[in-house]
Amino acid sequence: MRSGKLKTALDIAQQFFSSYRSHDLDGMLECFSANGRIDYLPIGLEGPAREDGRQIWEGLIEAFPNLTNQVTATYQDGDGRTLVFEVTISGTQARDAFGIRNKGRHFDLPHVFIIRTGDDQRISWMKAYWDNSAWFLALGRTSLLDDADS
Repeated sequence: MRSGKLKTALDIAQQFFSSYRSHDLDGMLECFSANGRIDYLPIGLEGPAREDGRQIWEGLIEAFPNLTNQVTATYQDGDGRTLVFEVTISGTQARDAFGIRNKGRHFDLPHVFIIRTGDDQRISWMKAYWDNSAWFLALGRTSLLDDADS
């Protein structure tokens, strides 16, 4: 990793969120083991972080140029390898994406991330939860059936 070998699960998770805030996609992906996986349950996205993670994060960064996150709470298990983060992700839409027409609207959306690190001191899996309907509504999409919203 560019910042040197991270020693704890907390270190690597903090590096991930810092890289995310900086829109450093390569830095985000460096936090994952070679076989690291993501599971973004609200949208049914599950797969390798280096492929599926890259795709979702690139799309978010392109559609929301001021995309940012703020970690509001952190919880750690007894062995120090599994963490739960409460994170508020926010941004203002600048282009059509994810079936949502650009209306220049802003969102602030609470998320929960569960992160597990492996023996290689990198993220082996990450699960994320949020209210996708609230995200759509904040951005002005009122129908989940089509993109005919005005």
